[in-house]
Formats: sequence, structure tokens, C-alpha cells
Amino acid sequence: MKRTWLSIFLLLQSVPMICAADVSQDLAGKGMAAFGRKNFDLAIGYFGQAIKANTNYLGAYFYRALSYLAQTQYDKSIADLDRVLELNTNDADAYYFRGLCYANERKYGRCAADLDRALMFRTNSAILLLRADSYLFMTNCNDAIEDYNKAIQVNPEDAGGYIGRATAFNLESSFGLALQDCNAALLINPRSASAYRKRGDAYRGEGEFDKALADYDEAIRLNPLNSSTYLSRAETHADQEDYSNAVKDCNLYISSNPGDAQAYCDRGWYLTELGDYGAVIDDCKKAISLDPAFFWADNNLAWFLAVCPESKFRNGRDALKYALKACKLSQWKEPDCIDTLAAAYAEQGNFREAVKWEKKALKGWSSKNRSEGEKALRLYEQGKPFRERPK
Repeated sequence: MKRTWLSIFLLLQSVPMICAADVSQDLAGKGMAAFGRKNFDLAIGYFGQAIKANTNYLGAYFYRALSYLAQTQYDKSIADLDRVLELNTNDADAYYFRGLCYANERKYGRCAADLDRALMFRTNSAILLLRADSYLFMTNCNDAIEDYNKAIQVNPEDAGGYIGRATAFNLESSFGLALQDCNAALLINPRSASAYRKRGDAYRGEGEFDKALADYDEAIRLNPLNSSTYLSRAETHADQEDYSNAVKDCNLYISSNPGDAQAYCDRGWYLTELGDYGAVIDDCKKAISLDPAFFWADNNLAWFLAVCPESKFRNGRDALKYALKACKLSQWKEPDCIDTLAAAYAEQGNFREAVKWEKKALKGWSSKNRSEGEKALRLYEQGKPFRERPK
């Protein structure tokens, strides 16, 4: 999502350095020279001095904002862009870059609002792509696709529009359309790691796991620094019940993303499938500590404590505690969490509650997910707890 500051030079057309006294022009000129050399600390210093000499120096505020943006100091960049827009309310570039700052702060609603204003004064693919990205993060796929369509019309040689639209199609499970867009992107840029990554996601969605793995491998070869591809490849290994390689890819991902709760949660599941029960609790608790609102971590830990085939790891009291928390965090709308709650009650011997909640879980599942739940319900009705098979 984060668009590099280098896109600054692709977007800018001509931002004038508003006339000022000679001293402020001289300082701003030195700031521009430092900016061009990517010496942003020095640039910020010079632009700051130019602003002291002329508090209405729009160009100095603007390029100081871009210097702060390049250093990921988004709050300071936003403050300077606020001042630019006080001086010129019709500055499309200022709206774009303030929107970019908001996007990097994950304030996607504010980002989209600024891009709406930018598009009132200028239409180009960079603005449309960023607004489309923001819509995606707000799970507004329809508006995202509409903006990707417009971006492709404006600049059909930019692979980014096709890759973004493929992302939206994957989210909507329109995997065939996503494949078409990824192939189009690869015709434009055969070395696009992102296109291979998104095509891998589409192949995985269609159940073509070998093709997905091949694309993830290529994406990693082209861009080994994009660690998120390791997590996608881990999930695909798990789809094929290759949990050893899934754990290896999780380890690679966690080594560069030690604060990602999802990765620990996933690895805990893979370790369960490998029978490495001792490490499961640690990974689930780590995920909970990193993100207390991430209900899947509580759910997975509760499930493990309720149904582990080795009795020394089961703990009905704690299973119920984590299961109730998962249900509350998911607002009682996630059938998997309700199913876990039933298993926790059964582990405590409270089969009346287990039957009650398992029936609620079954109402929320589609037919293809019901078989295990129906098996669990039969056990609870017989006064028996559910157990996972030994690994």
C-alpha cells in the first residue's frame, strides 16, 4: 500500500517556488539542491530557514512536507501540507501527498477525501490508484474496481492498475478475472513480483496449489524483501497439508515481522498439525499479547486447550475463558468461535451448554463446513467431548 516517495517526481508537474525576498529564495534553492541529493535532513533545515524569512513561502512548505514524507514523518508532513492548502486551496499535489500521508497512517477515509479534492483539479493514474488502494483497505471493492478501471484507461501501460484490480477481484473470489489482470500486468512488466504474488493468490483461490507455489517462488526470487509472500506461501503449503514447509515460511516471515500476531497464530496452527503441542500455546499467547483484539488467536488457543489429544495440554477452564473472549471480540458472529465455545463447555463436562452452542454454530456454517460440527454435536448429545486425532 505504501507508495514510495519516488512517485513524487512522477506526479509533480510544476510546483512554483513562490517569489520571496532574495534571502528566502537563496535558502530555498539550497534546500532544493539538498532535496535532489536526497539529503532530507539538510533540505528540511534550509526550507525551515526559508519559511522563517517568509512565512507565506508556499514552495518551501511544500518541499519540506515532501522531505518529511520521505523520512516517514507523516504528522509533520501533514502539518506543512495543511499550510500549503491554506495558501492555495486548489493545490492538487498537496491534496495528493496529504492523502498519501494519511494512507501510510492507515487513515483511509481521510486519504480518500483528500484524493476526491485532488481529482477535482487534476485526473491522473497516480491519484486514482491511491484512492483505489484506500477503497480496498476499507473493503469497498466496487469503488476500488471503478477507480482501477479509470486508472487503466488513463494509463494502460501502467501495470499497477491491473495488479490493483486483480487484488480486488481476489477479494471478491473472482479468481478468473484476477488471473487475466495479472497476466496483463506481466505482459507490461515481466519482472513484476507483485503480479506473480497476486496471480499466486488467484491460483490458490482456484485450488491450483502447485501453480500458486510456483508464482510465490518467482515473486520471492524477484523481490525477496517482500516478506508477506512467505506468509502466502506458508498458507498454500498448509492447504496441501505440508505443515513442515508452512512452519519454515512462517519462521522466515516472523524473522522480519516479529510483531505480526497473524503469523504467530498461523504458525501455532501448523505446529498443532505437526503434533508439536508444547510450542502451540507459546505462539497463541504471543499472538494475543501482540494484538489483544485479534480474536482468532484466542479462538485457536481455546480450541487447542479443549480438544488436544494429549490430556496434559487440555485445560477446560482456560479453554472456556479464551473461547468466551473470542466470541465477544467477534461480536458472536463467527461460527468457528461459537463451535470452539461448545468444545470448551464439553471439556468441562457441561454438555447441555455444549449442545446449545454447537447448534448455534451449525446455523452459521455453510453446508460444506457442517460435517465436523455435526460429528461434535452427536458426541455432546451422548455426553462425550470432542477430540482432535493424534498427529
